[in-house]
Amino acid sequence: MNTDRENKYEKMYDILLDYEQNIHQKNQKKIRIGLKCVVLIPLIFLILLFWTESSKIIFLVLWIVSVFVIATYLIAVEYQDYKLQEKLNELNDRGNVPVESLLGEGILGTEDIIKNAIQRMDNSLNIEERVPDKHEEYN
Repeated sequence: MNTDRENKYEKMYDILLDYEQNIHQKNQKKIRIGLKCVVLIPLIFLILLFWTESSKIIFLVLWIVSVFVIATYLIAVEYQDYKLQEKLNELNDRGNVPVESLLGEGILGTEDIIKNAIQRMDNSLNIEERVPDKHEEYN
């Protein structure tokens, strides 16, 4: 009787894991679509701007609003996925396991690359070259 109950729980847990994986994959597709929209929608507004003789302000406002809407959409999808994985880790008794980001670990690694590049630029720009005085040039 106890093993029958355990089998049911294992089956339910497997179904839950499959469901979470499906939602995670759908969220990844949603993120890809959202990122494509961030590029395509401004291009569409730019084409419409040059194609029509309308006011540029209208297209600028539409572009800004669309970027905010897409950003809100991307944040909402990422947050839903984060909460889903957090709950799954709770069910799995793995509370200290970091939640996998939808954007991947490549995005997280770019922060260090950018910091290093900025540091190198600072170092190269802050090198003080000694400029000779007018008096030294003629001597």
